[in-house]
Amino acid sequence: MKKLRSGLVGLGRVGWPFHFPQLLEKEGFDFLAVTDMQDERLAEAKSKAPHIRCYKDFNRMIDEEELDLVVIASPTGFHFEQVKKAFEAGVDVFLEKPMAVDLAEADRMIELMHKHGRKLMVYQPHRKFAHTVKAKEIIDSGLLGNIYMIKHETSLFRFRSDWQSMKKYGGGMVNNYGAHFIDLLLYLSNSKKAVDISCHLRRIASVGDADDVVKLTMVSDNNTILDLDINCAAAVSNRPLIVYGDCGTLWLEKNVLYIKYFDPEIRKEFSIDESLAAAGRKYDLIGEPPWQEKQIQLTKDMEVDYYDKCYEYFALDQKPFVDVRETREVMRIIQECKDRSEIWGK
Repeated sequence: MKKLRSGLVGLGRVGWPFHFPQLLEKEGFDFLAVTDMQDERLAEAKSKAPHIRCYKDFNRMIDEEELDLVVIASPTGFHFEQVKKAFEAGVDVFLEKPMAVDLAEADRMIELMHKHGRKLMVYQPHRKFAHTVKAKEIIDSGLLGNIYMIKHETSLFRFRSDWQSMKKYGGGMVNNYGAHFIDLLLYLSNSKKAVDISCHLRRIASVGDADDVVKLTMVSDNNTILDLDINCAAAVSNRPLIVYGDCGTLWLEKNVLYIKYFDPEIRKEFSIDESLAAAGRKYDLIGEPPWQEKQIQLTKDMEVDYYDKCYEYFALDQKPFVDVRETREVMRIIQECKDRSEIWGK
């Protein structure tokens, strides 16, 4: 089995609990080195994996280690220079979202990827979750008919004051959560592009200067309405995911997917009534269809193993789980949202 000689940049909120143990445990990865700016984090990594070499300087790690792959889980503002250095050294990159601070940086990354003949894939974790896997199966099966609208909502209240609340570091919820859920909506709707975008950004509860409320609606290239709410100043929340088809609806509540649908053949039983006087003065004679209902209890074993997907792409040259062109479209949508918003100085 081919081993990917791998390094990790960043032992923070995602690097430490997710990427570090995956690189350590997965058979196809030879985990050699880590980079972080904090000595205590490096010491903690060394205590978990004594063989790993620790660096405070990313460039030094790239220069001294013979790596096939570097996993970059640093703050967004560092992404471009680190990706550039890796590509120039002949190292492929598995990159945390959002891909870059802005679209211009993302495009430069893609240019460098092609120039140096390297591979780049961005981590979009919501593609791997059980509710996404099962929802996509149901959508693609045609059970709900033609999908005309998908909604996603994330609501909570947070006086956020870390780097992700500040514009100068690439913060803001359209960057942070938006990079997750824009990708999710495009993925579930089997869309490659948003052809119509309307977005409003606000800063309400955040201690920083970046947005913490996002209202985004899009129409995809296959004419699906995509509706996204991100509200970090809300005391209540609604269903996080709803998929509407012309033969039924799917929604997520906690750890259960609910599906309510009808047989499309029932449409053939009805014909239009062009009389202008409804019988019995009632306009609801057709009523609702005979609904069928299903529930799917979501479990961990339904999830996609993301590092298996990484190995398939970086080691076996198979199709990427997340194509960089799809990530570029996410960045384009985010950029358009920011370009239209006063929060971002436009």
